[in-house]
Amino acid sequence: MNLDNAITKIKNFNVNDDMEDYEISEFFDVIGDELTDVGDFTDLQKEQLIQTLFDFLKRQDPELDEDFSFIHFIEHIDKPNYKIYNAELLKFNTENGTIMATLLLNRFINGLKEEEERKKYIDLLKSISENRNYTDLVRAEALSYYQHQIEK
Repeated sequence: MNLDNAITKIKNFNVNDDMEDYEISEFFDVIGDELTDVGDFTDLQKEQLIQTLFDFLKRQDPELDEDFSFIHFIEHIDKPNYKIYNAELLKFNTENGTIMATLLLNRFINGLKEEEERKKYIDLLKSISENRNYTDLVRAEALSYYQHQIEK
C-alpha cells in the first residue's frame, strides 16, 4: 500500500456504535503493516500521515476508547526524533479534547526529562481537565493524568 492509498483509507474510516474494539485495532494494524517504508518517508509525507491520523481522531466521538494499534502506529511514524509528531500532538491537544489524544499527551510527558518543559505540558493536561467544552469523561481522564504527573 502506498501513502496515498493509506491516507484515503484512513479518511474513509469512521468508527460506529456497531463496531467492536478489535475492528479498530485490526484496521490500524493492517495500515501499519502495509506501510513498511514509513521510515523512508520525507518529513512532508510524515506530516501528512500524522495530520490525517489526528483528523481521524477529530472526526470520532471524543470518548472513543484508547486503541493501542492506533497509538503505536502514530507514535512510530516520526521515530526517532518525533519532531513532527510532537508538534502535531501538542497542537491537537490545545484545540481538541479526546480520550485518545489525552493519553498520547500523557505518554509524551512521560518521556520528557527537563522540568520546565514537563511543567508546561502538565499544565496543558490541567487546561484540558478544566475546559467545559470537553465531555466530563475527557476532563476526568485529563485530571487523572494531571494528578499522576504532579505526583511524580
